[in-house]
Amino acid sequence: MTQNRQLALIRKLCGLGLPGQTLAPSLLPALRDLIPSHSAAVFWVDARYEMTGLYAERLLAPEAMARYYENHYQHAVTGFPTAFAARVRANDPVSAHKVTKVEQSTDYFRDVLARLDAYQILYGILRDGAVPIGQISFYRGARDVEFGRRDQNVLRGLLRYLAAGLRPLPLSPVATAQADIVEEWLGVVEQDGRIVSGPPDWSRLVRLIAMGDVAPRTAREGERVVAEFLRAIIARMDGADRAGGQHVDLQRRSPWGYFRIRAYRLPGVEGRRSDLVGLMIGRKEPRALALARGTGASALSPQQREVALLLAEGNSNQEIARALDLTLNTANYHVKQVFARLRVHHRDEVADVLLRLAQDGAMASQHAKAGPS
Repeated sequence: MTQNRQLALIRKLCGLGLPGQTLAPSLLPALRDLIPSHSAAVFWVDARYEMTGLYAERLLAPEAMARYYENHYQHAVTGFPTAFAARVRANDPVSAHKVTKVEQSTDYFRDVLARLDAYQILYGILRDGAVPIGQISFYRGARDVEFGRRDQNVLRGLLRYLAAGLRPLPLSPVATAQADIVEEWLGVVEQDGRIVSGPPDWSRLVRLIAMGDVAPRTAREGERVVAEFLRAIIARMDGADRAGGQHVDLQRRSPWGYFRIRAYRLPGVEGRRSDLVGLMIGRKEPRALALARGTGASALSPQQREVALLLAEGNSNQEIARALDLTLNTANYHVKQVFARLRVHHRDEVADVLLRLAQDGAMASQHAKAGPS
C-alpha cells in the first residue's frame, strides 16, 4: 500500500468515532506501516499528567510493571509525569530519543526499556485542543536505524487525527456489530489458574479482558484480577466436565473490545485427568473498523472506498449520492466501478469482500509476529 493510501486509511480509522481503547489494537499496526518500528504504545493521562491507562503491543509482565511503578514511575528525571510534562512544554509535539550508553547502564533501562527492546523511541503528544490527553510512542531495537526527520514529519502530520481517534471513551451500553476474530493466541494454565505458558500476545489479551484499566499503578492489583479471572474460567471448565462437556466457549466484552474465550482440558498421561487447560483467546473488532481496514487493503480509489463503505452499510445509490454530495449518475458510475474492482455482482457481496480482505490482513500480521512454525 502506498503512503498516501495508508495515510487515508489511518484518517478514516480515526474518524470512526470508536473509543480509543477499542481502536488502538487495530490502529497501531497500521501506523507502523508508515513509521517502521517493532511495536508501539498509547498512554493516556489526566490533568496532572498522571498515567491513567495504556495500550502497548509489547506489554511489561505484571511483576515488571509493578516494579516500574514502585521504583521508577515518580523518578525526578525518568519518571513518567516528569518526562511527559517536559515533552508537553517543548515547542515541537514530536521528538525522538536514542538511548545512550550511559543510560543503558541504569536500573531504569534494565528494568523497563531493555525488556521492551526499546533502544530508540519516537514520541508524539496527543492533545484535545490545547489540553494534553496522552502520548503515542514507537520503538526500535539496538540494531535498527534511528528515527529520522521523515518519521517525525509523518507522525507530526497525523497527530490531530490520532488525538481525535484515540480519545478514551466510556464503554457504550449499546453493543456494536462485530466482525470476525482478528487475532487469536493460545496459552496453558494450571487448575489453580497459574499460567504455565503462553506468548506475550496471549498475556496481553488476558489482561485486556480481565481488567478495565491497564496501568502501572494497578499492576499489583492486576496480578490478582488476572488470577481470579483465570480461576473463574477453570471453574467453568470443571462444570463442563461434570456435565459431560468437552470445553467452554465464552464471549466477553470490555473497554478494549469483544473477546472469545475457549477452554479445553488437555490430555493427561496414561488415561489420568490432566490439571492443565488450554485457553484460546481471540479478539474481535467492530464491523465498521474491519470494513474500513478492508477498503484500505483493496485496490479502490479514495472515492470508491467511500462508496464501498456506504454499500457495505446497505445504502442505495440515491443515498450514496446524497451522502457524498454526488449526482445520481456519478454515484451509479462509482458503484459500477466498485463492483468491477471487487469482482462482485451484487450489493450484498461488497461487505463480504471487504471483511475478507481485513481478515486476511489481520491473519497475515499475526503469522508474521508468530514467526515460522
